[in-house]
Amino acid sequence: MAEPSAGPKATVHFTAEMQQLLDKAERVLLVEQPFPDEAAVGFFKNGRSLPKGYLERTADRILEQRGKFAKASDLIQTALAYSAAGGNINNTAGIDLYPLLMNHAGLDSEGAAVVAAAYITTNNSTFNTYERTNRYPDMILYQVLGMQLADGSWSMAGRSNGDPVSTARVLTALASVAGTELTEEPVEKAVQWLRDKQQPDGGLDGKTETTAKVIIALSSLGMDAADFAQAGGPSLLDHLLSAQLPGGGFAQMAGGSSDLSATVNSYLALTSYKLLAEQAGLLYSGLHHTGPERAVIQIEGPGGTLAGGRITGGDAVKTAAAFLQSKGLAYKLNADAAKPAFTAIEGIQNGRYNGRGEWKIAVYSGGSAWLFPENISSRLTVGDGDQLLVYYADDTELLDRITVEWKDQYGQQSGSYATANTPFSLRITRSNSQLGGLPAFGVTVTLQGTSVVADSAGKVSFAGMKPGVYPVQITKYRKDGAPALAKRTFALHIASPELARFIDAGKVAAWARGDIAMALSSGYIQGVSAGGNVLAPKQKLTRAEFLTLLLRLLHVFPDGKTVTGFTDVPAGKWYSGTVTKAVELGIVSPASGKFEPDRGITREEAAVMVVQAAQLTTYGSPERMGLADVAGLTPASRQAIQAVNEYGVMTGSGGRFEPKQVLVREQAAAILVRLQKVSPGGNMSGL
Repeated sequence: MAEPSAGPKATVHFTAEMQQLLDKAERVLLVEQPFPDEAAVGFFKNGRSLPKGYLERTADRILEQRGKFAKASDLIQTALAYSAAGGNINNTAGIDLYPLLMNHAGLDSEGAAVVAAAYITTNNSTFNTYERTNRYPDMILYQVLGMQLADGSWSMAGRSNGDPVSTARVLTALASVAGTELTEEPVEKAVQWLRDKQQPDGGLDGKTETTAKVIIALSSLGMDAADFAQAGGPSLLDHLLSAQLPGGGFAQMAGGSSDLSATVNSYLALTSYKLLAEQAGLLYSGLHHTGPERAVIQIEGPGGTLAGGRITGGDAVKTAAAFLQSKGLAYKLNADAAKPAFTAIEGIQNGRYNGRGEWKIAVYSGGSAWLFPENISSRLTVGDGDQLLVYYADDTELLDRITVEWKDQYGQQSGSYATANTPFSLRITRSNSQLGGLPAFGVTVTLQGTSVVADSAGKVSFAGMKPGVYPVQITKYRKDGAPALAKRTFALHIASPELARFIDAGKVAAWARGDIAMALSSGYIQGVSAGGNVLAPKQKLTRAEFLTLLLRLLHVFPDGKTVTGFTDVPAGKWYSGTVTKAVELGIVSPASGKFEPDRGITREEAAVMVVQAAQLTTYGSPERMGLADVAGLTPASRQAIQAVNEYGVMTGSGGRFEPKQVLVREQAAAILVRLQKVSPGGNMSGL
């Protein structure tokens, strides 16, 4: 994120004495227990390390409340501190604080300072949320501007008179858009109001804390607090510097003892003043941190798939090159550093077909549309949840989307998951770099060994199928030429009958009924009897069965390969291809020599598989779980249990996780549904 401009900057001198005062205050704050959240931003901006464990303890607070703080001010303070400490406020074990803040009722009741702080927080966040929000950043900006009083100030919540602290906080927020026509007059009026309120000793409100907050605001606006003074009197900066005590802390009032709030805000004020002197940006900007961006990649050659798997996001070409190298696949790049591109992969060179054909890249981002390099001003980047496609092309188009159409028992057309044993149609659209949503006529659609060519509307029809999740492969290869359409595989969900249709539905535990109903409607689980009407919710699962369910959720489908490295997974077994895929993705490791496919899977083993499959990481302190029966487990198991606990995928009950307990079908259904909720789209590992 680029640093916002706050207009022309004053020529400011940050002296060696000021640096000494800053360092002394920092040492005072560093030993405070607990460490004050407000100071975290200053430590980050000064390049100082925060106390050990602070990041995890702050994450604990977010996890404990699932991000739902009673007061908006507490949410904001935690979010900014967590971000400054290196956390990602848009993803703390699946918790996104942005929509929670945008929907918080406190923004209507906690006053202008809190609304302004919310605007600062949005500038240090991303807005890619699947959740509907009642507000957006520009709306908050207009809200806070509309709260300005006639004299130019802003008041505290429930008050009618202007308040220096609230006014300073709003000005700090407006600094990111200072100098615009929208904010020029409000800022000028507010600064003049602060000048009028300044006291003969240079301070405001008789408090060092207030003086410090005003210095932060002025520094953010590019104004020198050393010039902010009554005629011939001490400046705002003079007043602040005079408040430091020999031990490094700051007094709230003249002659007082060290005060934590005064010390924290004075430290931030000196930091903001230093940033102005060094032209190093604003105090409350550039705080946003992102976690590892999980994405998938597919390498499509002119005759089929060369490779596919999971990647970490970043520059598209660099990411693809690193993936190819990890797979031992040869490639060549052009010599243009500004616009790098592949010229050959695995010996397939540009111009392969009478000088035609070349390697291209595209990114499917945000579950919405393909991004092509020629349509954007900069090079493509791969973000969290994106799909990177490297494909050999010559007028080659890409698959846009696939929709399912079927009629229910009343003859009503539906577009959701098809019901078991009900005929259905697939309507397929294609896209190119200019257009999307075009009918994909002439493509070959392959499902369960049956191939059908789409009609002029891009439509194919199939007979009803058993419940499950099936791969639908769509291709349009051309002889002696690049494909007309890049190959893509979709996951087709065929829903099981609803829960009430099973004769043993009453045996499902109350806590699991919602999850198991969702797992049935998604086709993740089916009945176990020949007639399909027995659910067996308490039946134990084997390791092979749970792995099959997990890959079904991930939309990963076994292929013909059955080389696993496990001595007890021979070719030809129903689970052989599943285990092979799981080894490829790092979900299970053949290091032990045996997989034990028919043994019941324990909750501990399930947690480890889930974490490897979904690439879940931990955020908070291990102690936060409070589980009494995990201390003797291996570090890998404890970390996996912590991760699934934080994400709410597997939580245990009564202070126990029961790691050695064998998983049953209703528990597995709950795991799948919860895992899908924290990973929107379900497809976490790619096809």
